[in-house]
Amino acid sequence: MDVHAPHSPIHGVKDFFLHLLTISIGLLIAVGIEGCVELHREHKLVREARETMREEIEYNSKQMDDEVKKLDQEKAAIAKNIETLTRIEENPKDKEAQGKSIDANFSNIGLRDTAWKTAQATGALAFMPYAEAQQYAAVYDSQQDFLGQQNKILEDEAQFLGVIAETDFGHGDVTKEQASETLQRFGVWRGHLAYLALMAKVTAATDKAFLDGKEAPHEMHEELGNKN
Repeated sequence: MDVHAPHSPIHGVKDFFLHLLTISIGLLIAVGIEGCVELHREHKLVREARETMREEIEYNSKQMDDEVKKLDQEKAAIAKNIETLTRIEENPKDKEAQGKSIDANFSNIGLRDTAWKTAQATGALAFMPYAEAQQYAAVYDSQQDFLGQQNKILEDEAQFLGVIAETDFGHGDVTKEQASETLQRFGVWRGHLAYLALMAKVTAATDKAFLDGKEAPHEMHEELGNKN
């Protein structure tokens, strides 16, 4: 913004105040226009952030619904593994137990957070009401907690593969010692899986609450020793 001196000489106090008034009005108009432009930019930034984050949360919500069902199946599979190996540990000659298969599969999922990171990088969150920004933070924090818990299951799977390599598990009948060591691994796996299932339910519920304009749940629980 440039302010120029008057092009003609000032004659008297009246002329001076007229020029001063003209400059003041010009400055106020310029500042007002600049403020409107900035306000429009901020509103546009916030609107785009809201739209993209909502789309992202809707996608992640569908992913989590599927994940909750899948984790229930994986919990049931681990429970069967523990039941089978317990029978073998108690009686290695149990032919029925020896004939059962061990299911130790796990596949992790990815959740989108590009819109969230963009909103942080562009400063869009700073232009939102504090309570609204906190809602978005709660949704994405829940997702990150879930993704972090997945890494523990991947470590459990790696530990089980280590037992297979160390004890030659799966070649011939399972021995009492093999069953005992593998049971320990599956016990930890089941605990981590139960907590992961809880995190999946919390994340799914938090996503749905946000999309429905409701308050996120404050308390959920999971039975660590269940066999379902």
